[in-house]
Order: sequence, then C-alpha cells, then structure tokens
Amino acid sequence: MSHERREFTRLRCAVDIRYARGHQRIYSGQALDISERGARLVLDEAASSPTHLTLELEGKITLLARTVWAERMPDGSRQVGVCFEGLHFGQQVALSQYLSDLITRAA
Repeated sequence: MSHERREFTRLRCAVDIRYARGHQRIYSGQALDISERGARLVLDEAASSPTHLTLELEGKITLLARTVWAERMPDGSRQVGVCFEGLHFGQQVALSQYLSDLITRAA
C-alpha cells in the first residue's frame, strides 16, 4: 500500500528557473512541478547536485532551497527534488500568489 508523503499538492508546470550554488555563477533550468514546500527541477549544469541553492522562479520570486534527492538524466541534465528553507512570511505570501498565478495561466 502506497502512502502520499507530501502534505502539499504539487502543481505541474514548466517554468524557467535560474539558480546559483553559493556565490558561483548563475545557471539555468526548469521547474517541472512546484508546491508551497518544494519543487522538482531539471538543472542544466549537472556536474554535481548542489546541496543548497538560491532559486529564482521566472524572475518573480527568489527562494533558498535544499536538495532532497537527485537523478542524472540520459541527456546529461540532472533532475532534483528540493525543499524550500527559511521562508519568511513575505516569501510565503509571494510563493502562494505565484502558485495562484500559475494555476490561472494554466486555465
């Protein structure tokens, strides 16, 4: 019997992201799904999976994230699951609004 581990439903999407590992340069990628607690990402720069990263969703919201799992894809990219960390109230509100906007765009 399978149990759903997620408390928050993930919204399937395909949105452009930018991310940084520490103070290194900016990389690009794509979010495949997002919730209020985390996301599944495809990272273009896949030499290694960053443990912590600063994630920017479509240039609209910036969040700190921690990698929970990672998998190398056949094309050389890396798919990772991240959870958002240290969200202050303003970021929680902005993320909630961003997710609502994604739902509206998908309709």
